[in-house]
Amino acid sequence: MKNIFKKGTYVGVLFLSLAGIISCEKDFTDIGSGVISNNEFSTGEVVLEVEITQNNITSVRADNISLSILETYWLGVYNKPYAKKIEAGFVSQLSLPSDLVTSEAAVVDTTTVYSLDKVILKIPYTSVFVSKDADGKSIFRLDSILGDPLIPTALEVYRNGTFINALDPADPSKENSFSSDFVYQEEELLSNAGFTFKPDAAIDTVFYFDRIDRSASVNSTTSIQDTLKISNATSLASPFLAIPLDLDEMKRLFWDKFEDPDFSSSEEFQTYFKGIIVKVNGADGALVPIDLAGTPVPSIDFFYAKTILKGSDVIENTTSTYSFPLANARSSTYSMSSATASVPNENFIVQGTAGTSATVRILGVNLEELENNNPLDPILEYKDKDANNDGYLDLEELAALKDESNQEGLLVNDALLTFNVNKVASPDAGLLPQKLLIYKNIQNNAAVTPTHIEDSYTEFASFGGDLSLDEDGAPERYNFRITDYISNLLDGTADDFPTLELKVFNNITDLPVNGSGVLDVNVKTYNWNPRSVLLLNGDHATNGVGKAQLKISYTEKK
Repeated sequence: MKNIFKKGTYVGVLFLSLAGIISCEKDFTDIGSGVISNNEFSTGEVVLEVEITQNNITSVRADNISLSILETYWLGVYNKPYAKKIEAGFVSQLSLPSDLVTSEAAVVDTTTVYSLDKVILKIPYTSVFVSKDADGKSIFRLDSILGDPLIPTALEVYRNGTFINALDPADPSKENSFSSDFVYQEEELLSNAGFTFKPDAAIDTVFYFDRIDRSASVNSTTSIQDTLKISNATSLASPFLAIPLDLDEMKRLFWDKFEDPDFSSSEEFQTYFKGIIVKVNGADGALVPIDLAGTPVPSIDFFYAKTILKGSDVIENTTSTYSFPLANARSSTYSMSSATASVPNENFIVQGTAGTSATVRILGVNLEELENNNPLDPILEYKDKDANNDGYLDLEELAALKDESNQEGLLVNDALLTFNVNKVASPDAGLLPQKLLIYKNIQNNAAVTPTHIEDSYTEFASFGGDLSLDEDGAPERYNFRITDYISNLLDGTADDFPTLELKVFNNITDLPVNGSGVLDVNVKTYNWNPRSVLLLNGDHATNGVGKAQLKISYTEKK
C-alpha cells in the first residue's frame, strides 16, 4: 500500500533527507507550497465535495461607536433579483455651533432684526472628480451607485427620540452598540411631505432656493433666488443632496430657542435634540454612497437675514448661515425585504449588509464518483476507511489515515476552495462584491464564535477571496487558499472540524490584523457592503465542473 504523509509530521524529515542530495537538481520538482519531491515521492490531487446552506442575516452592527476608521453609509433603495430589497438610511447626532444669535438689543437709534429664510439638510455624495468641461465647470461621477437613479426615491427626516448612548445603559462600564434593524423613536417630521430625490452628479453640485429680498424692507414679500454649493477637500464644488426642512417646525424646535438653556452647551443640546432619522421607502430606485465623516461636512443649515433698521428704513441687510454639523454618534439603518424572485435550484446567494451568508460543510471525497471517473486513483485504496459508510471520506477520516508504521498521513501541498459565479444571473462584475470572506464557525457550548481561518493572517497574500474574471472580463469565481487550515486538521494540530461560513467581505473590519498590526481572530458583525452575488452550489449533477468544491493537492510516498 502507498503511504500518504501529513504536512506536520514528516516535513522536517523530508527536507533533511533531501539536503544531502540537493545538488542533483534534475531529480527534483517544486510542487506548489515549496515541498520538494524526487523519485521517492509523487504528487496527486483530490476533490472534496461541499454542502452549502444559505442563511438569513437578521441584522449587523451599524454604529460608529467603536470605530476609528472611516465607515461607508448608503442612502436609497436597491432591489436586485434574488437578493433582499434594501432601504438604507441613517441616524445621526448633531453638534452645536457657537455664537447663535437671533436678537440684539437696540443700539442708539437702530434696531437689528433676524429673519429665518430657509433650513436645508445637506448630505455630500461620495463622488469622483472626472474633468472640467469647456466652461471650466467640474464634472463628477457618483462613486459606486447601485440600482436605477432615474427612479425617484421618497425620503423623510424625523427628529430622533432615542438617545444614541456610547455606553451601555445597563452597564456603563461597557460600550454600547446599535444594530442595523434597531427601532428608533420617530418624533416630529422635519422634512416636507412628498420629498423625493434622484442622484445626479451633473446637476447636484448646486441647489437653488428662494429667500426674501429684505434689502428695501424687512417686511418685504419679494423673493429672490439664492444658491447653495459645497466644496470638497480640494476646493471643488462637489455633488450633494439638499433636503429642504419644514421652516415652521425648525423655527419652533431651533430658531426660537437659540437663547434658551437647551442650546447653552453641547451636553444640554444633545439631551434636548437627540439627532435626526433619515429614512427612505420605495419599491425600487438607486442606492448611493454618502459621505458622513469627511469633507465637506454634512449639516443642517439655517439661512437667515440680518437687517439693521433706522426707524423703518433699511440701512444694512446681510445674509448668513448657522450650520449644525452631523457629528458624534451615528448609525446606519437597513430595512430589508424578502427577495422578489427565489434563488434558482442548485444556486445560493451571498449578500452584504443584513442580507445572506452561506454555511459551507466539507462533505469529503465522493468515493462512488471518484471510482467511476478515475478507478485507479490512489485515494480509493482507503475507501474502507469510510467509517460512517456515508460514501465520503471526510476530513476526520482523512486525518485518521495511517501508513504501515502507524504514522500520520497526508502531506498537504495546497488546498483551494472555489465558488463559481452564476454568469447568467450575475453578468456585471462591477455590481458584484469584489471580495468575499470565508471563516470558521467555532462552537462554544451553545454559542457559535465566528473566527478567522488561520490562512487569512498566516498567508494573507495568497488567502484570496477576490473576484476573478475570465478572459472576456466576465465574473468567474472566488478562490480561497486554505492550505494551513486543512493541513492543521489533517496532521492533528487542530482537533475540531467546524463548518465554514461565506459572507460578503466588509472592507477594513473583516481584516484579521488591524492597521496597528494587532491580530484579532474574531470576525466582527459590521457590514456596510450592499452588493450580492449568485453562486453555484456543490451539486455535481447540475453544475458539473462549475460546482463549489475543495481541491487538495498532496504528496505521497511510492
